[in-house]
Amino acid sequence: MALDTFKTRALVAFIFGPLILLSIWFGNLFFLAIIAIIVVLGMKEFYAIADHKEAHPQKVLGIVLGAVVLGLFFLGEINFLGVFFIYSFLLITTIELFRNQPNSVLNIGATFMGVFYVAVPIGSLVLIRETLWVQASYLASGKLIIFFFLSIWFCDSMAYIGGSKIGKHKLFPRVSPNKTVEGTLTGFLTAILTAYLCHLTFLDEFNLVDLLVIGALCGSFGQLSDLVESLFKRDAGIKDSSNLIPGHGGILDRFDSEILAAPAVFLYLKIFVI
Repeated sequence: MALDTFKTRALVAFIFGPLILLSIWFGNLFFLAIIAIIVVLGMKEFYAIADHKEAHPQKVLGIVLGAVVLGLFFLGEINFLGVFFIYSFLLITTIELFRNQPNSVLNIGATFMGVFYVAVPIGSLVLIRETLWVQASYLASGKLIIFFFLSIWFCDSMAYIGGSKIGKHKLFPRVSPNKTVEGTLTGFLTAILTAYLCHLTFLDEFNLVDLLVIGALCGSFGQLSDLVESLFKRDAGIKDSSNLIPGHGGILDRFDSEILAAPAVFLYLKIFVI
């Protein structure tokens, strides 16, 4: 990575990193607003990727449906998701009938995929912050989300450093030529170490074993999620999802690791911890 690019990325992280952490700490509408911005911009980028594959997703409707998902998550009304998705399917397919656009199957699939790939997984962070732990400790849920982001960020950074310094064996060259097995293992171990350090410093409300498992989920599903986004971009023939964030690319480039890691952590908490 060039020095100027590294400086730009560091400056952007220095500005927006604390903003994200503050929104997590205060929670409520502040956190919902930040997540909503990430989801809306991320869905726009995903639909732009779909455009490169000659799909014509119903962008406005998809983003509106994504916003409704966030609202249901914020209110904890996940029991309505099944009915919501059924009516969404009826609405999307009916509208597609009258659009007179080519590639109708791709259009319907891409519209749904924007909701399921961006809004649902990233929105699960709202579920954890606002509903999953609110009865036990609202503060504890905030600290857990902070740990989640720290684990992802440290994992990504150390995976890059490890791959640059000691990486020799390519992990998945067809999808991401620069990723190495050594870098991936470095990132994975860093995520687990982050869990241990967070438990020692500010997150003693949770069992250490649970935090280590969550760290492992962040270190594994986070890096898997990065590969999935790389797969989409490579299939579409683009380098970055957009140029919105200087030095980082787009929203999906910056928050790609969270997309699969967040629902994995939510399911673990829901099934094994709560």
